[in-house]
Amino acid sequence: MSFNYDEVNQIYKNIRSMKLKGSNASYIPDLQKVDPNIYALSICNINGEIMNFGDYDTEVGIESVSKVFTLALVLQKYSIKTVLNKIGNMSEQHSFNSLNDVIHTQNHTINSFVNAGAIATTSLLYDKHKTQNENEKNITELILENMESFAGRKLKINNNLYLSEYNNSEHNNKLIKKLIKYNRFYGDPKTTLKVYTKQCSVMANSKDVAIMAATLANYGKNPITKQNIISKEKSEYIITHMANHGLYNESILWWKNTFLPTKSGVGGIIMIIIPGIMGIGIISPPLNKFGNSTKGIETGKLIANLPIY
Repeated sequence: MSFNYDEVNQIYKNIRSMKLKGSNASYIPDLQKVDPNIYALSICNINGEIMNFGDYDTEVGIESVSKVFTLALVLQKYSIKTVLNKIGNMSEQHSFNSLNDVIHTQNHTINSFVNAGAIATTSLLYDKHKTQNENEKNITELILENMESFAGRKLKINNNLYLSEYNNSEHNNKLIKKLIKYNRFYGDPKTTLKVYTKQCSVMANSKDVAIMAATLANYGKNPITKQNIISKEKSEYIITHMANHGLYNESILWWKNTFLPTKSGVGGIIMIIIPGIMGIGIISPPLNKFGNSTKGIETGKLIANLPIY
């Protein structure tokens, strides 16, 4: 099951020609320099059939889309009940990196997709029996290998992007300090922040994102490599988490318009899952007022209305 190629191609052409508002993320210098004209769309169904449009082989930083796969990795180590207890599944009231939400939300970590909860989720991979250096190396390798399993190919960390983000991570440090105060952080702060920033600096193209999404749509089995990565139950937890929290303050509006579980990243990625059917990857760096790809959101809305054959 999939979409009609010509219908998707027409949507791609229409959105490509539109002059939509938005600008690259400005608070990370390296992202500000990315070509704003990049526009890519890939679709992979659960049988491994792929259709690509535009700049589908152009890589960008995966950014917050990485949170989906680190959550998957943590769920391979812990039960859903444990992750709910240690992180939670509450909705943010303010922005994705709000300090006020950490202070005033009942569980403080909020959920696994806001920055505070995502860094705390990464901290669950920390092994207190190993040194900080060992943890940084081992967890980074685990996270990268896990994303590679979902994508079905080797991926790499962009060191320039990593340094650009890490050298501008004062706010994330503040989030961590508050979480420590509330006993909601589970590893060494400096090591965890380094690893978290590296996971956000992995490079991916729209084809990678579509395959990664299709793996979750296929309930944990990669449709290309046929590797079973995560259980159906835990895949469903991740998909529900995406439906509830994947687009931050735009999540509720998006759900009303599309009913599609989705995750965004400030590098311009939109990853969409149609459970049991397919995964979709869209890339366009300029962001809307919610911090989500402007063209990505508009493309997704139109695709949501297409018939599936």
